Amino acid sequence: MQSKEYIDFIRELLSPDEAVRAEASNRVQDFVNLLSGTQARVAGDLVSMLAPHEESRVTLEALLHALSDLDGCGKLEGVDLSPLGEIPESAIHVEHRDYMEDFVPRIAGMGDGTTE
Repeated sequence: MQSKEYIDFIRELLSPDEAVRAEASNRVQDFVNLLSGTQARVAGDLVSMLAPHEESRVTLEALLHALSDLDGCGKLEGVDLSPLGEIPESAIHVEHRDYMEDFVPRIAGMGDGTTE
């Protein structure tokens, strides 16, 4: 992915506007295969750190889905998912549970992001 497009994406993830954050997260599936390993790790680490502080239920789902998209393309390796463990239980709704269950081993530090 070109640097300018990538930086714009990162800025959108950090936007104060929840709709912009959600849209950026949702777009990961469109360009996940264009990300270099470094770009994917940085984006994954950022999304993982942002998720526990996301107040919007819809945007939290989009962030978790972005991580799932990275994982589905084998680009989650090396990403620290432990911050997801800081998401308050009260913020985890039915639409978030499948994502969280998939990430449990890596949140606890038990997995290395690879499949067996």
